[in-house]
Amino acid sequence: MTSLARILLSCLALTSALWGAPEATSESLIIQNRPVHTFRAPLGPLGPRERVERARARLAAVPDARLREPVQALGIPEGVQLLIGDQPLFTVLQGDLEPGVDGTAVQAAERVRMALAEALVAESEQRDVRRLAWSAGAAGLATLGFALTVYLLRRIRRWVQLRLTQLEHKAVPRLALGNLVLFDGFRLSRAVQLLLRLFHVSLLLLLIYLWATYVLGRFPYTQPWARTMTGYLMQVLAGLLQKVVSGIPGFLAVTFIALGTRLLVRAAGSFFNSVERGDVELNWLHAETAQPTRRIVTAVLWASAAVMAYPYLPGSDSLAFKGVSVFMGLLISLGSSGVMNQAMSGLVLMYSRAFKVGDAVRIGDAEGIVAELGLLSTKLRVRRQEEVTIPNAVVLGANIKNYSRPGGEEGQVLHTSVTIGYDAPWRQVQALLLLAAGRTEGLRKEPAPFVLQTALSDYYVEYQLNVRLANPEQRFLVRSELHGHIQDAFNEFGVQIMSPHYIGDKAAPVVVPRDQWFAAPASPETKRP
Repeated sequence: MTSLARILLSCLALTSALWGAPEATSESLIIQNRPVHTFRAPLGPLGPRERVERARARLAAVPDARLREPVQALGIPEGVQLLIGDQPLFTVLQGDLEPGVDGTAVQAAERVRMALAEALVAESEQRDVRRLAWSAGAAGLATLGFALTVYLLRRIRRWVQLRLTQLEHKAVPRLALGNLVLFDGFRLSRAVQLLLRLFHVSLLLLLIYLWATYVLGRFPYTQPWARTMTGYLMQVLAGLLQKVVSGIPGFLAVTFIALGTRLLVRAAGSFFNSVERGDVELNWLHAETAQPTRRIVTAVLWASAAVMAYPYLPGSDSLAFKGVSVFMGLLISLGSSGVMNQAMSGLVLMYSRAFKVGDAVRIGDAEGIVAELGLLSTKLRVRRQEEVTIPNAVVLGANIKNYSRPGGEEGQVLHTSVTIGYDAPWRQVQALLLLAAGRTEGLRKEPAPFVLQTALSDYYVEYQLNVRLANPEQRFLVRSELHGHIQDAFNEFGVQIMSPHYIGDKAAPVVVPRDQWFAAPASPETKRP
């Protein structure tokens, strides 16, 4: 029984030691929102929490007049004791220090002494009702000034917006790229209003930040928050200033590269414009291909400039900048396959000189005047005064007929065909077609119209009337008028426009008697086609 009793007593003692001993925790002494010291070690029977409570009780007992007295540090066997005059407050123990961070007890006590002195001054100000009243008044004036500034900013912004609205209706230089308007009074007004809105919001946020920092700095308890906000703002401003200063050389390099590239582009543009006008003649470069060549040279120059300027861009060496660049490059690579196909087809059309702007062409089933030959598509104005856009890859794979190319300076060729039976004298048919051409407005007299017999079919002869247009833009209207005059001329002289088909043999051969070879309006002087 004696051994069993000893074992039970040992277990009870161990349980008491585990559950009855105070847990070693850390407690911080905070005065007026300012951390002063962290207690970690017990002092006699007092744990860290009890030590903090005793320190607060002693600080509360300090008279207001003595809070601004110097804080003294006195070495004692337990550590370093902090006092105001002869009144002890608390002791900094070696066990309170964090190994490798706080250093020695003397060094830690000196830091605690300075923090305590600052906290006691704040405690003194917090107990001073008069000082708090002055702080509240200053905060109120700052709030009133903040509200007045916000009101004035709103009035100024409205006044500037009104002036910008008036600017929209005034004469502003207009910058356009083809049909795309890049710059005018309306766009200038909208851009300035957007910048004004961004500036107003940014200034308003800055004013709120400064107002909050000032108001919080008027009261002892919130002064640490104001100090933190001021430090953060100064840190951000210092970082921005440092980046701006460090980015000036790179900005100058990028500016120099951009200006140099712009000069080269302008020089190349002047050269290719001279080739297009015919002022400069080269064996390897035609006038029709001068503009596409200029675009290629311009793209190559700007791409080279971008490669040269990339290392000088601020932040180009950062991982974020590189990641965004790779992502954008991937998107462009995935989405530009169709665009590159159209662009290469457009370059082939330009350099093959299949047609140019103003030519009358037939591309597949579409017939019209070329209004635009772009890098990605070709635009035609068709007979219904509509604009048809055809992708260049489709144009390159279609059958292209250019009605303007054979004409040159003599004018575009316009032809139409009729089929007449063998019983009509060909000289009369030719004269009738030439008569209709002479009655049609919008045709050139020189070169003179002429008629070709393009086929002797089984049942009829095919006649083709060829004329020259005075104005290519009126191609469809002139052709319609010519068809009307052809019908009138044939009806006037009793010649039927008909394409007969074979049914059976006639009793007599279908021939034209010799005495009808020169039926009106034909004459013996009629030239053979």
